Amino acid sequence: MKVALVFISETGNTEAMADAIEAQIGGKAEVVRIDDPSTFDSVEGYDALALGSHARGTEELDDAVVAMMDAIEGSLSGVRLILFGSYGWGDGQFMRDWEDRVKAAG
Repeated sequence: MKVALVFISETGNTEAMADAIEAQIGGKAEVVRIDDPSTFDSVEGYDALALGSHARGTEELDDAVVAMMDAIEGSLSGVRLILFGSYGWGDGQFMRDWEDRVKAAG
């Protein structure tokens, strides 16, 4: 199984989560840190994805993650997927919104 572990981390919290996920899947994932939207723009060739982001502003996905989602959203049907993220003052609404977006994509 080919897995992509794709994330962005501003303060290190989401990166710590990514490290824990990578350890659980035995270091077999291709780890991609997205610092700009062009870093990861295709799910082709992957059986599973682990996507991670921190919350920005008022519980919103990072702009690079939004751009990545715009690029891959149409190809998510049939791909195993987990979402993970970190946030501070809010209650995680950005994660529920992200989950809804992924479910709507199939």
